[in-house]
Amino acid sequence: MFYVYGSMAEEQPVQFAAGKVREWLEGSNSGGDLSVSLEEDRRCPEEGYRLRRENGGFRIAASDRAGMMYGLLDLGRALANADGRAECVKDRSVTPYIRKRGIKFNIPLDARTPSYSDASDSAFETIPDVWDFEFWQEYLDAMAEYHYNVLSLWSLSPFPSMVRIPKYPLTALEDVMRSVIIPQPEMSGWKMYTEDMKKGLYPVKKMSMDEKMDFWKRVMACAADRCIEVYLFTWNLFVYGTEESPYALTSDQHNPVTKDYVYHAVRAMLETYPLLAGIGVTAGEYMAGDGTDIAFIRDTYGRAVEDCLKCHPGRKIRFIHRMQYAAFHEIEEKFRDFPGTFEISFKYSQAHMHSSVKPQFFPDFIKEHDTETRFWFTLRDDDYYMFRWGDPDFAREYLRNMPVLRMTGFCLGADGFTWGRDYMDRIDQTHPLYIRKMWYKMWLWGQLSYDINCEEEFFAGELECVYGTEGKRLSAVWKKASRIISTFHLVHWHDYDFQWYPEMCCSLEHPPVRKLEFADINEFMACKSMPEGGCISVKEFAECLVEGQTVNVVTPLQIAQIMKQYSEFVLKEVALLEKGCKMGCGLYRLLMDMRALAYLGTYYSDKLKAAVHLCVWRIDPERYQEKEAAVGLLRDCAGHWKMYSSFIKQYYKPQRFARLCSYVDPEYFDRWAELDIQLAENQ
Repeated sequence: MFYVYGSMAEEQPVQFAAGKVREWLEGSNSGGDLSVSLEEDRRCPEEGYRLRRENGGFRIAASDRAGMMYGLLDLGRALANADGRAECVKDRSVTPYIRKRGIKFNIPLDARTPSYSDASDSAFETIPDVWDFEFWQEYLDAMAEYHYNVLSLWSLSPFPSMVRIPKYPLTALEDVMRSVIIPQPEMSGWKMYTEDMKKGLYPVKKMSMDEKMDFWKRVMACAADRCIEVYLFTWNLFVYGTEESPYALTSDQHNPVTKDYVYHAVRAMLETYPLLAGIGVTAGEYMAGDGTDIAFIRDTYGRAVEDCLKCHPGRKIRFIHRMQYAAFHEIEEKFRDFPGTFEISFKYSQAHMHSSVKPQFFPDFIKEHDTETRFWFTLRDDDYYMFRWGDPDFAREYLRNMPVLRMTGFCLGADGFTWGRDYMDRIDQTHPLYIRKMWYKMWLWGQLSYDINCEEEFFAGELECVYGTEGKRLSAVWKKASRIISTFHLVHWHDYDFQWYPEMCCSLEHPPVRKLEFADINEFMACKSMPEGGCISVKEFAECLVEGQTVNVVTPLQIAQIMKQYSEFVLKEVALLEKGCKMGCGLYRLLMDMRALAYLGTYYSDKLKAAVHLCVWRIDPERYQEKEAAVGLLRDCAGHWKMYSSFIKQYYKPQRFARLCSYVDPEYFDRWAELDIQLAENQ
């Protein structure tokens, strides 16, 4: 048996962690009872701990219940990976590397009060889940297990679905509704809920506003019992859900009623939910853009937080202002006299966190802005909606390169896909949490941002424990599979998710038209490399080849060769690892994701080489052999893509993705992969 006693042993987070440890140790060869003594020690850092072996058991010292919880969870994993042998567990002391480690959850509350991701199948399916308390219990347990301590809920217009506003009581929405009509929004978030959608509304759950408020109070209390803070973020300015109210509300910041409504809505939210830890805002999303945007936010959101703090002087509320469409000096100027905690949010890797381990966007920004303000980084993961990612070396180096002394924390998540349950899988109809399906990725980023010094053996041991195969070998294959897209990003770069979705080689052409486009050979030739990523673009490289210039940076052909090596290694190792592996088990599904990534890497590798050859020929038509080489490679590419598309369609349903505003079917692109040959031959 596993016993925990001493200081804080009866605290909810500690009991949760002790229960997880018992679960992990069930069936291990621990050889008897194992006890852990808990000691409160105010010298320990906030949320950190000190672990020591003592009298055949262990002692954990911490200054708070979060530290006790994380200490027990880390001890439990170490024991489980050592098959319960206490003598194999090393003493350790941990100070959290990054203080606030969060998940960005675009929350689909209701068709009438959408989030930015709601024009997607994943959001549509998730609406009932976010009103299911068991969903949140499971979600928050997973977050705590992975060492996240912030849950940020992002919505275009959350207030009508979450709170009754005393001055505007008729904006409160009864019940939870979905619509059979698919939204066709603009990129700003406008038209996410429209009159035609109203005609297709139907209830998925009957709830009064009182029941809704009780529900979210329970969720926030459950989060607190896992040492997780809850934040609410909005995009501005939207008043979805108020269309049927009599108050003449509009999405116009110059409408005095709208301005008053936003102030009272934020104030009611803060008063209703005393456990709400912070508010996040954006200036510019469907706002006037006339210089009054930030002033509007200061006079509504900012004033509401300020007035709440005056009434509750002991309360702590963070106010986080995103940099989207906003001039930094104007933000600082308007909030210079703000009495509470004020911080800035910045997109650290734009929409593609799985690109460079050292993105230069923030360093370039901070060179131009001398400030003492602390930052939150949004880590946008719009690279992986289907495939499981797992590269601890990438995550560790990425985190080590972060300016941790300037930051409070980060929020990790997507815009084009809702991180609720997984409804894309054709085989697994249990619909696990997305963060459980992606458990290794979520655990890597959470664990390493908590303890940057976690060793490779810690992660390899967990893989061996979970999948029952050699952990170091599986880790090596998973790393190579995960580096295929990361490597390609360096030479094929677009800032935003709608401009480039790597799992499907496509983008949304916007503006002036709005249509889904396969990234053809012309796009490969024209695409820029990642800013300061150390690579030269296809076009620049082709010009150097034609002019006979020496290239002293990484070239597209070198990137193509690296991806080909990764892909060949993965395919070889997967073929060996899947021998004797039961079809449909966790290891098998992981290996199939790796196989799919290797097929995709082979396609990208050959297409990138074809782009170089074709670009050289277009610059110098005398080099006809370059065109012939490109055509030959593109014929191979057509076969590579068809293999990839038919393979992944065995396991994943085609989906509508929010930021692509389209239904994406990989087999639909088979014809477009063939047409690349025509483009090369006839242009």
